[in-house]
Amino acid sequence: MLNVLLILAFFGLVYVAVQHLARTLGYRSARGRSFRKLVHRGKVPADLTEAADEVIIDRQRRRSARKHHDPAYASLKTQPKPRLSTEQVQALREARASVREDYLEHMRPGFYHYVIIFIVASVAGLILEMVWMFVSSGRTELRVGLVWGPFSPLYGFGACLLTMVLWNFRTAPRGQVFVLSALLGGGLEQTTGMLMENLFHAQSWTYLGLPDAITQWIAWRFIFAWGVIGLVWCRVVMPEVIYRIGEPTTRAQVVIVTVMTVLLIVDMLATVFCFYRKAQRDAGIPPSNPVDAYVDARFNDEFIANRFQNLVVGQDLEPNK
Repeated sequence: MLNVLLILAFFGLVYVAVQHLARTLGYRSARGRSFRKLVHRGKVPADLTEAADEVIIDRQRRRSARKHHDPAYASLKTQPKPRLSTEQVQALREARASVREDYLEHMRPGFYHYVIIFIVASVAGLILEMVWMFVSSGRTELRVGLVWGPFSPLYGFGACLLTMVLWNFRTAPRGQVFVLSALLGGGLEQTTGMLMENLFHAQSWTYLGLPDAITQWIAWRFIFAWGVIGLVWCRVVMPEVIYRIGEPTTRAQVVIVTVMTVLLIVDMLATVFCFYRKAQRDAGIPPSNPVDAYVDARFNDEFIANRFQNLVVGQDLEPNK
């Protein structure tokens, strides 16, 4: 899991870096939605606005000449395109950072944000973990956590938990964020592992056999990894993600998120009940109602084994060597 966590942090950094580069190129050509938002909010200095207008007008003139086969286009395309200077681009970046911080200062992540973060982190975590298993061991193993859909909820809950707890620590010292993130991640793994074992006699990972194992479900190297993940998430990824998600502006956005929430809740409840019946079947308890009978027929032991390929039920995973 350490490798997957670090890969998630890496991809988060890559995402932010790509967005930063895209904004820089867009600013230099005075284009893009981000630039228009800055102009609309009056955050662009007057001299930058005038320079950007010159760039925009030149681009529109070239586009119109090319579209209408204007003979003037031959001379236009040989002229150097006006662009904003590096200092002007830096001023625009600082203006956007100021707008983002003003927005984040007066808001708090809500239900809408957490649902989107949960879905994205659950799917991304699943994909990256499956890719890592194939790259590291050559195995194609389905590592989903719910009976329906491509979700690994441990990553979704982890991202939501880090966001919820670290939101007020965005400007806190790095050491404080690191320690808090390490404790959160270690606590999440320990709690999840204990609940799976005690409620369903199931295990999907173990750190036994590792020289730095603390318990079966937490080890020092993974606590360190959670600290790094939390620090990267808190300082780099989370502010940009929350700012880009923004607030719902249409009814369709609210409806889609609401429907996804209901489906996820149903998926989680169905998963819990499937494992509950699995434990009852292992104990020799027959179905007592039509629901139990349906679950036993539709979500039998074969389904559980094929669906949750990294999970063992009723036995212990072999210690790491």
